[in-house]
Amino acid sequence: MNILGIAFLSDASACVLRDGKVVAAVSEERLNRIKLWHGVPHAAIREVLDLAGLSLDQIDFVATHGKAPSIPERAAYEATALRISQSGLSASDKERQTAALWNRFDHESFVLGTRTPGYLAEVAALGRPVKIYRHHECHAATAYFGAGWEDALVATADGWGEDGSHTFYRGRGAAIEQQSVSNSFDSLGYFYGSITKALGFIPHRHEGKILGLAAHCTAPQSYTGIRAMIDADLERGAFVGRMENGLYSPRFENDALKAYVSKFPREDVAASAQRSLEDVMTALIGHQGRAASHLTVAGGIFANVRLNQRLAELPDTRKIFVFPNMGDGGLSVGAAWLAYAEKTGRMPEAWQTCYLGRAPSEKDIGKALQAGGLSYLAVPNVQDEIGAMLADGKVVVRCTGAMEFGPRALGHRSIMYHARDAAVNMWLNQRLNRSEFMPFAPATLDSEADRYYLGLDRCRRTAKYMTITCDCTADMRRDAPAAVHVDGTARPQLVTEKDHPDFHGILTAYNKRTGQPTVINTSFNMHEEPIVCTAEDAVRAYVASGLDAMALGNFIVTLDGKAALS
Repeated sequence: MNILGIAFLSDASACVLRDGKVVAAVSEERLNRIKLWHGVPHAAIREVLDLAGLSLDQIDFVATHGKAPSIPERAAYEATALRISQSGLSASDKERQTAALWNRFDHESFVLGTRTPGYLAEVAALGRPVKIYRHHECHAATAYFGAGWEDALVATADGWGEDGSHTFYRGRGAAIEQQSVSNSFDSLGYFYGSITKALGFIPHRHEGKILGLAAHCTAPQSYTGIRAMIDADLERGAFVGRMENGLYSPRFENDALKAYVSKFPREDVAASAQRSLEDVMTALIGHQGRAASHLTVAGGIFANVRLNQRLAELPDTRKIFVFPNMGDGGLSVGAAWLAYAEKTGRMPEAWQTCYLGRAPSEKDIGKALQAGGLSYLAVPNVQDEIGAMLADGKVVVRCTGAMEFGPRALGHRSIMYHARDAAVNMWLNQRLNRSEFMPFAPATLDSEADRYYLGLDRCRRTAKYMTITCDCTADMRRDAPAAVHVDGTARPQLVTEKDHPDFHGILTAYNKRTGQPTVINTSFNMHEEPIVCTAEDAVRAYVASGLDAMALGNFIVTLDGKAALS
């Protein structure tokens, strides 16, 4: 059975599922080079069909999201409007919050009633039978089926998705059953986005900067005011957004919130937002999780790696799995898995790899290098040479093999450097035109990981994908200070030969020379660009970066005309 999965929201994507196994998956942004592109991903559809060796006529079903009412439920909006009118806000703030609330209603009505039906009409025009599922049901499917456990609590959370912003599901066998849902505007995604915007960053893009800043303040003074913006209804299993206390959609301005956060350092506000997020989510999942020891999560909120660590540390959590493409880019996979489970009554194959895109061919590499006028040298054992260059203190760009699916570069589209230089976070980010407050993530040989990270018994599998932080040991702080955050945590990628053969070869070669099994790994892209896709993208980005060397396939490339081996 061949199923084509399609996601058309931010980070639109497509995948192909063959007999329950994901064999190809690509985001449209990697092909059209427009970050977080949304719409029906026609280029990605063509790409995954080509990668799978299929024509559209060979697709049995197209699966997508968008199963929702054409207009939001008014009752929840009216109840919130009443709370605002009875709150202690000033008259002008009441007016502003009420206007933002009903503007939100109008926006969601447009999306549900006009934009989504338009996208679904484009999907239907492909001419294959279409199965449509709910947004958060697709997120839940990625988390539950991706983990492969036959009994788990499933949590989803994001900005909003069709008919909610958060759900709990219970997965058993090949079925997932919804247990609760939060209103679309009662959103932890909106809460965190509000803080992101109030601090001068771009919501839905720079939330990671808030997470990085948060660790720089351990006793935030703004907590009381920030925490009042959100609440948890434990019995209902839902979030409650307190617009009467300042919560608003990041689409709108809020002078009162700006005035409040301006009283405090941004690190203080970020720490309050992060702590509030953790407090509410851990309370909700801690209450629900007593019935299930295995926890799976997906949705944009779970890009927050520190939150994921807190969830792993809950007393009732024995194992946690975070779907690697946790945002809306993963919806294509969730829809395809739901269609498979519905049609067969069986669980699809659990998530095995993110290496699901196209690999650059030697021909494409040769053309790109010649067009770029770069000096290059073919190397028989390129992994060993990369390890030698890293040991020699060089920054090495790597582009090889199948492109990763999801927001993390996992060794096939990566920039690598040794992890001993703590100052690298400043100078390398400057060279890449980035402004980040999180340290670069470490990639560590899995065989050595227990020397460096604590708590891996609960999260070892999900730590293969850089989706969770772990407390670091003294050895990690000594050997790899560039990858350790100020709070003593790191966001590891655990590398095995089975899952990451090329990257494992590089780390092994580096470890033999230095006695260190860890290097820093950051995505190969320039600021505000998607991760590179093709050999041509790689050459262009490498030239712009001015970094020491690039390993493109089996070729070592330099900018100085000296492609000599180490």
